[in-house]
Amino acid sequence: MIRRHESRVRDKRIILLIALLFSITASCAKISTTPKELIGIWKATDIRYSGTSFEIKKGAITFQDKNGDINSYTIVEIKREFMRDEKWVRYTLCYLDNNLKTMKFPFYFLSSDEGMIRFKNQPSLIWKKDTGFVF
Repeated sequence: MIRRHESRVRDKRIILLIALLFSITASCAKISTTPKELIGIWKATDIRYSGTSFEIKKGAITFQDKNGDINSYTIVEIKREFMRDEKWVRYTLCYLDNNLKTMKFPFYFLSSDEGMIRFKNQPSLIWKKDTGFVF
């Protein structure tokens, strides 16, 4: 009788562990296409970043620096992670650099109006879509 009880407890623990692992992996998923809300040209709201921007397109990301230099890369993977108790969604765009090395571009996205993007290392710096700018 005691062994059956121990076996049931062990089985319940295994089921709970599997359910926990499933719920963790379900919150972070690879997605096949660039979400529409991310597509566009993004500029920082801080004047110190004037002249810099990045553009997310279907399958590509382009960065423009203060000198006007533009670099475009092919997106090879997009990951989306819904954060618990937060309105922000974490995205990671993986792209190939000029040496065909996979680079990661992680950011947080908030779906409000046209949307906002921020980075983990600069949580107070907000990037917004610019509707009147073209590369």
